[in-house]
Amino acid sequence: MATKDFIIETLKKQIAEASVDAAVETVGEIAEVGDGIVRVSGLMNAMSSEMLEFPGVGGGKTYGVALNLEDETVGAVILGDYQHLKEGDTVTSTGKILSVPVSDAVIGRVVDPLGRPIDGRGDLKGGTEYPIERIAPGVVTREPVSVPLQTGVKAIDAMIPIGRG
Repeated sequence: MATKDFIIETLKKQIAEASVDAAVETVGEIAEVGDGIVRVSGLMNAMSSEMLEFPGVGGGKTYGVALNLEDETVGAVILGDYQHLKEGDTVTSTGKILSVPVSDAVIGRVVDPLGRPIDGRGDLKGGTEYPIERIAPGVVTREPVSVPLQTGVKAIDAMIPIGRG
């Protein structure tokens, strides 16, 4: 009986200490690759402008953005090198809409389409992320036009008022 109680107590202790880390991923497969554009099957819940994660070179990651949502496939543009991708590679949906960092630290910097600096001046500090596609502010909330903008073509400047503000 003592051995039986010991086993039961040991199992209860192990169950209490166990942790389950479950994650849900939406995974698809590359159906077609061509000139920086891929067609992915199996991503039925992908959103427009959603970032997709592709296998990269040397264990890295390559990202793309879902643009063409069809019944059976998703058309995506690869944001980076695509020549290592092939049919049958696994594609993971990130659930994140393509966005870039926005702050004063970005001014004067050179960044890639994902907002990562490529000018060799270190990482970007702080700031918030704004989606690439967003609705423009309403006309009432914008600043009024205060500075005339000249195009340099006299006919256009005389007929069409263009301003900045």
